[in-house]
Amino acid sequence: MTVVTGTADQVEAYPEKVPSRQSSWGFTFLKIGLSVLAIGLVVHTVDLAAAWGRMAGQNLWYLLAAVGIMLLQICVGGLRWHVILKRLQVPARVLTSLQLFYIAAFFNVCLWGAVGGDVVRGWLSYRDKVPVRAAINSIVLDRVAALAGIALLVLITAPYWMIQWGNAAIALVPAGIAAAGLLGIVVMAQLEQLPDSWRHLRLMRLVQSLGEATRTIFLRPAAAVPTLLLAVTAQALMALTAYLLAQSLAIGLSLIDCLVLMQPVALLTSLPISIGGWGVRETAMIGILGLVGVPSTAALALSVELGLLAMVVSTPGLMFWFVLKPKRNKLPSAVPLKS
Repeated sequence: MTVVTGTADQVEAYPEKVPSRQSSWGFTFLKIGLSVLAIGLVVHTVDLAAAWGRMAGQNLWYLLAAVGIMLLQICVGGLRWHVILKRLQVPARVLTSLQLFYIAAFFNVCLWGAVGGDVVRGWLSYRDKVPVRAAINSIVLDRVAALAGIALLVLITAPYWMIQWGNAAIALVPAGIAAAGLLGIVVMAQLEQLPDSWRHLRLMRLVQSLGEATRTIFLRPAAAVPTLLLAVTAQALMALTAYLLAQSLAIGLSLIDCLVLMQPVALLTSLPISIGGWGVRETAMIGILGLVGVPSTAALALSVELGLLAMVVSTPGLMFWFVLKPKRNKLPSAVPLKS
């Protein structure tokens, strides 16, 4: 099978490397094993009856409000990706971007976990006439933007860590990691300036293209401001969802608690080491929320509800998947990025 990418003056064809089915199944079984191990640890250490009792008596109005906020979060994420596509000079439509992002959200939450939805999003973008290189760069940079949103919130809320625990070191560690992550984006943008002698290698051309796209999105205010603003907004909405669910379950968490503590949970859940984040999210929630005195049964109830709510809210993505019509037109050449 051949994948076609191109620039304004040339089109490059190269064979697409497809992972072997054996390695793909091996990684899937590894993720299943890690999920089962994490869930088993939770079951062994938490009173499940108490957690279920808390969920059975919750406030449904707060639950419905959480549904609305999580839906808004998905839409904000789709808009963030759309901004990136437009800045990479891809002629994308807002409704199409939202539709493909929603489909990816469904696959991330309900099937393969973490990065499965990104693979589907890339393939659907390619089918929708987005050049391969632009599709890959946009999805990678969308992931980077989401992580940058987490990093910015960690830096903004760092003083709260010091006030809460009275220890500057506790705040400096996550703040240092967040600052290093943001610095990594700047370093990533420098990949654009690879020596000419390296660019005869296909991998180096791909790396150089990603560096150029990174500079376009994150080092130019016209693109960086809306992208990062939407990224921070999406993470704040995720924290607000957790807060509303906590109120529904009568868990004593403040909004600032959720804003601070849900960021590392989101980071751990996004790692491609489990199926849909199950097990990893519950373990992380029990440990992290325990820092502010939340009982393990309450943290488990909150985590399970977040997972189930994400599955319910993302289910319309499956409907969008089925109604998509294949685009059979020839792929356009990629428009070169402005220097």
